[in-house]
Amino acid sequence: MTLSPVVLDNGTGSIKCGCAGVSPLPLLVCPTVTGRPRVDAFPFRTALHSSHSNGAAVGEAETGHRAQRLQRDILCGDELDGLHEAAELTYPITNGVIRNMDDMQELWDYVLCQRLPQMLGTAAGGSSSAPQRVKWEERSAEGDRGLEWLEGRPLLLTETPNLSLKQRCAVMEVFFEDYHFNTIQSTPQGVLTLFANGVERGVAVECGEGLTHCTPVYDGCVLTTAQRRVDLGGRAVTDRLEQLLCAHQRSPRDSAMRGGRRDVYRRLKERYCYVSFDRSLDQRLLRETNALQCTCVLPDGVTCRLGAERFTAPEVLFDPSLMDVESPGISAVLWDCIEAADVDVRRSLYESILLSGGSTLFPGFGARLTRDMKEFYLTEKLKGDVSRMARCPIQVQEPPRRQCMAYMGGALVAELSADRPEMWMSRKEYEDGGTSAVVARYTSAGGY
Repeated sequence: MTLSPVVLDNGTGSIKCGCAGVSPLPLLVCPTVTGRPRVDAFPFRTALHSSHSNGAAVGEAETGHRAQRLQRDILCGDELDGLHEAAELTYPITNGVIRNMDDMQELWDYVLCQRLPQMLGTAAGGSSSAPQRVKWEERSAEGDRGLEWLEGRPLLLTETPNLSLKQRCAVMEVFFEDYHFNTIQSTPQGVLTLFANGVERGVAVECGEGLTHCTPVYDGCVLTTAQRRVDLGGRAVTDRLEQLLCAHQRSPRDSAMRGGRRDVYRRLKERYCYVSFDRSLDQRLLRETNALQCTCVLPDGVTCRLGAERFTAPEVLFDPSLMDVESPGISAVLWDCIEAADVDVRRSLYESILLSGGSTLFPGFGARLTRDMKEFYLTEKLKGDVSRMARCPIQVQEPPRRQCMAYMGGALVAELSADRPEMWMSRKEYEDGGTSAVVARYTSAGGY
């Protein structure tokens, strides 16, 4: 393999993409969302376009750029910035699973054929200007413009534990047949997270936008029967924050709708929310002081006051019943994950719990998880004997840049395995065996 491998981490909230050996971090982070301009937004599009065509003021340039984007049938990822109010949004991935393959292919088209070549300085045709998007059905007529640079390249994909064999086959088919990759390697996110931190034994706790999963790894191999997941993540926190604000005070719903409702609440969540270590103490602080109160201004100038919502919204990750979801929280799932492993490997897992994913960036997340796990250990293992807690092996690590941890591990694996063909599925292997070859390879690889 002489061409640098492409690394692609398809998340519920964002797609992270880059090339191994070019940068340890993703070159591109693109929101996993598509949008089609609404019919009732057409007059708005026409007016914006006319304004840009007839006006010469420099301040109108951005308005005109938005109008040009709204003339298209579909917008992908960051093309929707500032246009959420004028488009019907679709989120192709739900809880880590691709639910809308057509829109997912639109996103891959945008990321792989337009944005990534620009980031690498290899835009199609050698031009420094942005290559134009080509519809899937027009590719053959246009000579597969934008795909040339992918020809013969390896591709490393990250995958979640709940990826079905059927979907893995469908994804392999798309990347071999439509994108012309030469070889593909699909690796569990948990393994990549540990690899990025230089360890082979431990538990990766991945908490993203739509899915939280605990993946135990021992000597580089996933303990598949002990994997656990919760179909909740950062998006549930966003929804919970909206629910609380609408119930407890003047709702920013209308303001948020005009500026992209979900995006407004997401920004509030990321800036102001945190995980409480002791909810009763925080509630007392709210009653007796203003220490936890904060005021923010929404895009249309409406003032919104945040108090208990700051720590009550993220609580849904630890208590899903708050959103009427019948599932244990992250702490209970992690405990069950480790206890499901063989007795002789549990200590290694307790000693190396690694956090990964953007939703673990909430202040206090690691401390709360550590507290909960130690409480489980005291109750279940030591039967309440506090004097023995000094030997408790539980260690939760919060590595930097953990929102990109799976990608970083993927970039390392792709670079180090570039000359090991047995780790990659080749185009010839796929063409000879089709989906049967995919099934055979990943069954022999241990079920993942």
